[in-house]
Amino acid sequence: MGLANEMNQQSLAEPQMRQQGNQDSYGRYAPPAPREPERTEAAVPTVLIFRDQHQQEVENYAIVGQTVWLFAPQHTQKIPLTELDLSATTKANDDRGVDFRVPGANEGQ
Repeated sequence: MGLANEMNQQSLAEPQMRQQGNQDSYGRYAPPAPREPERTEAAVPTVLIFRDQHQQEVENYAIVGQTVWLFAPQHTQKIPLTELDLSATTKANDDRGVDFRVPGANEGQ
């Protein structure tokens, strides 16, 4: 019975210790500083280079299947990937520091 009594004493003391510990930690808690925006300058647009070598700069796009969807404030445009020179587009964007990757495309081609 001594062991059971000792365990009861410990379990009664634990909430008090936790409470005291929490009160102490609340006094020292400071909320994290607000995060600064990661980019303070405008993002570099992505350039698309077509097979006929004309170029188009885009800021908001998605590649779905074999189509590039361009999203502009007033309209949406879709461009088949077959109309783009993918290696030239990838290289031009790498030179700008922009990551342009076609999902599922083999990097070696």
